[in-house]
Amino acid sequence: MRTEPLAEQDATLWCAQAPESPLQIGALCLFEAAPLVDADGRLRLDALRRRVGRALTDHPRLRRRLTTRPVDEAPAWAEDEDVDLTHHVVAVALPRPGGDRELRDLVGRLIETPLPTDRPLWRIWVIEGLAGDRVALLPTFSHVLADGMGVLAFALSVLTAEPTDDPTDDPTGGTADAALAAGSDVRADPGARIVDGLRRTGEVLADGFRLAVRPDRVARRALALGRAVVPSVALAPRLPITGSVGPHRDFVWVRLPLEDLLQVHRDREATLNDVVLAVTAGAVRAYVDGRGGPLDAPARVLVPVSTHDASTEDLENHFSFLLADLPVDRAAPLDRLAVVRTDMARTKASAQVDLAPLLFSLGGRVPARLLRLVGPPLVTRQPFVNLAVTNLPGTRDPLYLLGAELLELYPYVGVTGNIAVIVGVISYGDALGLGITVDAGVVPDADRLADAFRVAARDLIDASRAAGPAGSDPTQISGGRLAKASSWSRASTSGVERREPRTS
Repeated sequence: MRTEPLAEQDATLWCAQAPESPLQIGALCLFEAAPLVDADGRLRLDALRRRVGRALTDHPRLRRRLTTRPVDEAPAWAEDEDVDLTHHVVAVALPRPGGDRELRDLVGRLIETPLPTDRPLWRIWVIEGLAGDRVALLPTFSHVLADGMGVLAFALSVLTAEPTDDPTDDPTGGTADAALAAGSDVRADPGARIVDGLRRTGEVLADGFRLAVRPDRVARRALALGRAVVPSVALAPRLPITGSVGPHRDFVWVRLPLEDLLQVHRDREATLNDVVLAVTAGAVRAYVDGRGGPLDAPARVLVPVSTHDASTEDLENHFSFLLADLPVDRAAPLDRLAVVRTDMARTKASAQVDLAPLLFSLGGRVPARLLRLVGPPLVTRQPFVNLAVTNLPGTRDPLYLLGAELLELYPYVGVTGNIAVIVGVISYGDALGLGITVDAGVVPDADRLADAFRVAARDLIDASRAAGPAGSDPTQISGGRLAKASSWSRASTSGVERREPRTS
């Protein structure tokens, strides 16, 4: 059987994950139901499988399954000659009419279920029986197979930009906006990977020689690395959102008004990611305060950073990460945003993003047996991170599946180690969709956390609106009681109906 070694980053992810908390990612996608059922009301499952099957031709990585090389027990890819789509695209029904609470319970059970390792490591759950004439899709991928940008690339190859049933009738060529998809059609064969590995090894050796003969370069490199490492090794506070991840998951989702948050981004001269992190700081502050936790120091957040470019295969893992302070110790919304903006600018300008490749290179340099032995305990006991927030690019334009419009979209990233809260973020249409994955044992009241996100976003929007554009008001209002003027009537969370403030 022909096998191909995993890339270093993939191998590190696979060996470091704990069996009870596999690294799995995906999204909850809510579609209008009518185009996805036939005249008798039955789900068009065969048509869905054909659509996914056509997309596999553009993503050969989805035809590979994981195996182990007998010589060194290192993980490797093997081609699956007969991908059974009846296994990979699976229907599951809620008792009608299934509400969002029932959907949430089902999603929690599905995302905590490990993917079978004797098949390619992905599955798409098709959930029918939902109230409101909706059908949900829950694509699930092992993180060793793809990162968030890779999953997005696959999704865009299945969806269309026009409401056509037959993708060949779509003037865009059958797929959604290709500009959003990372990567290209360049594929690296095993020989190319070996050559690339030798090239990188040669570069490391050459770099080491240059440093040896130029001690001034050694000093500069050490100084840059030190500046990156020192902030990264600061210990995270002990918060009730951090704890050893067990086998059970909960998943809640929050729909926020995108245009209002974009206005904050413009008025405060911050990035949208800064705005998201400031909202997260406010939500974590409220939740931790409700659980009696400390609020005298910033929390620590892990922020993945995509390193995809046009030369990388679109489903591979290509990401780094930053560690940043989350100012839960600041009470005023605009103060939190100002701190986040300054800290993220400083962090991105540092060499910290270069630390992740060093960490993930362990998969190519440490024996797999040893990495599997020490990796999971180290991840479970890491003291540097309280939670993670990952922000994916989205689109304002509608997307379709077999003619059915995608109504709402919420990413999820499986929690692992002792990082028991991970927030996935993506913009779609007029909403910013937040998918909040938690360990059900560490965070038993995820509804409260979802509520805290809604309130924190509303408070930041209102504070920014009251202050006006940056520079227009020298007092720069950063707190106090403000009128509830946000366009919040469409906000919703995780299935429990709530009465929201109306637009004033």
